[in-house]
Amino acid sequence: MPRAIVLLVLLATSVASADGQHWRVATDRGPIHVWTPATYDRATAMTVVFVHGYNTNVDTAWTDYKLQDQFERSGLNAMFIACSAPRSKTQGVQWASLTNLLAAVKLGINEELPAGKVVAAGHSAAYRTLVNWLPNPALSTLVLLDAAYGEEDQFMAWTRDDLRHRLINVASDTVQESNWIAAFLPTTKRVYGLPTDWTTDWTTETRAARVLYVRTNVGHMPMITDGIALPMALRALM
Repeated sequence: MPRAIVLLVLLATSVASADGQHWRVATDRGPIHVWTPATYDRATAMTVVFVHGYNTNVDTAWTDYKLQDQFERSGLNAMFIACSAPRSKTQGVQWASLTNLLAAVKLGINEELPAGKVVAAGHSAAYRTLVNWLPNPALSTLVLLDAAYGEEDQFMAWTRDDLRHRLINVASDTVQESNWIAAFLPTTKRVYGLPTDWTTDWTTETRAARVLYVRTNVGHMPMITDGIALPMALRALM
C-alpha cells in the first residue's frame, strides 16, 4: 500500500470584495492563493491552476504579475489557484501531486472544489511542476507560457494520446522547442503575434483549436507581466 501523504494547512486567511473572494492558504509546502470571481458558480465552474517560474515566489508573483486582475480578465467561471513552485534550479518541486494540491485547497478554504475541468497554466520553469501532473485524469488543458524548456516529449505525448486534451503553447524564448512540438502535432493551429490589448479576441477558429501554438516576440518576462498572454489563453477555453 502506498504511504499516505499528510497535508498540513497552517493558516488560511480570506478577503471578500466586490470583485470576488481571495484566500491565502499557508501550508507546509508554501502558500497557495485562491480566487473566485463575484460571478462564480461552482456547479458549472472549472479549476485553473497557475504555476510561476524561477526568481520569484507565489506571493511576489501574485502581486507583481497582478494575477487576480489577469484571472478576472479571462472572463472564466472558475476557481483560480496559484501555488508555490521552485524559485531556482536547485530547489525541489513543492507540489508534485495535483491531487494533493487540490486537497490542500479544499481543506484550506473549507469549500468544495468545482466539478468541471481542470486547467494548468505555467510560465517559464513551471514545466518542472506541470510535467508531474500529466498522469492526473482530471487535467484537461495545459497552457505553456514560454515554458517549453524541458520535458517537451512528455507534453507532446500527453497531447497526442488523448483527443480530449488541449495544449496552448505561447512561445518567445522557446521558439525552437515549440517549433518541434508543433511539427510533432500536425493538427496544430499556428498564430503569429499577440494582440496589443487583452480585449482583442482571437478568431473562433483559433479559440477552438485543440492544439494552439502562438509565436510572439513580446519577450519572456513581459509575456506574464504585460497581462495579455494569460487572459487570452484562458479566454480560449470559454
